[in-house]
Amino acid sequence: ATDAPESELVAQREWIDACYGADSVTEIVARLQTHEAPEAQAAATAVLSKSPVALQVTLRSLRSARKADSLEAVLNEEYRVSVASLASHDLVEGIRAQVIDKDRNPSWSPAALDEVTAEQVDAYFAELGTRELGLTTPEGQQ
Repeated sequence: ATDAPESELVAQREWIDACYGADSVTEIVARLQTHEAPEAQAAATAVLSKSPVALQVTLRSLRSARKADSLEAVLNEEYRVSVASLASHDLVEGIRAQVIDKDRNPSWSPAALDEVTAEQVDAYFAELGTRELGLTTPEGQQ
């Protein structure tokens, strides 16, 4: 057996923390674009190629999970996000661009981060009524 090599991410932690610690996707991208690390600038390009709605939803989901009281609460919310994602334009468009037409040129809706509304993001977190996952904590609380 040999020791595991040092993680490449550990060596890049400074710029990762400095950039991804921002409160919004727009600010994260701005920090990535202006950071001196070439990896940060490459990350900005990669982030900007993704669905603007999915980026906003993902950041909110990650930040919400960090504050959640239980794993069950996180999984219930993640289920809501997953159900909404399955019905989204951008999931279908991403599959079209990558798998069907293979043009690698998705047409996101909306196309830019600043066009995403709070209502669009909120829709991914809306309660599902009778379709809720409904996991409960060991104490029986949801």
